[in-house]
Amino acid sequence: MTRLVIAVVLASALAVPVGAQMTAEGQVPAAGPQTGLTPVPDSEKIVGHFHNGSLGQKYLLIEQSLRCNCGCGLDVHSCQFQMQCGTSPAWSEYIRDQLNAGQSPDVIKASFVSEFGETVLMAPPARGFNLVGYLLPGFAIIAAGALVGLVIRGGATRHPQPVTIAPEELSPEDQARLDAALKRLEQSESPDW
Repeated sequence: MTRLVIAVVLASALAVPVGAQMTAEGQVPAAGPQTGLTPVPDSEKIVGHFHNGSLGQKYLLIEQSLRCNCGCGLDVHSCQFQMQCGTSPAWSEYIRDQLNAGQSPDVIKASFVSEFGETVLMAPPARGFNLVGYLLPGFAIIAAGALVGLVIRGGATRHPQPVTIAPEELSPEDQARLDAALKRLEQSESPDW
């Protein structure tokens, strides 16, 4: 069991994509071609760090779905206000600019994944080795429940059942000795009143 755990830990450590390693602080994905985008009207554009309207909600969802690469482990939205690193404000500004230019949230996320690898996502896609992270907790809970059930059930059947022996016929001498012993026992246990 210990070898299996060690193998899983090593495999997960080696499965980090090459592009997912730390980059310079504040680095954002290179902007791809902007052709064919529907410009967002000025009245709907995101100004500052506000999440009002449908575009603001998309902005918040993208920020919450991307992990800041400053090392804090928080999403981009939370890192800006809790850690105040140099990466998350630049990423947030890039996301806001792309949304204001009419880019879809999926394309924006894809640009981050192509630049930094799948580890930039707060919840990696459920495919390949990532399935281990999604399925292992469920299997562990089921296995632990089965083990507890087996231990409890096995403990109930381990108690020895009373053994009944068919009485044998006693000889007349043994019967007389048994009767005498029972009579002495009754007399010794009788109350003294």
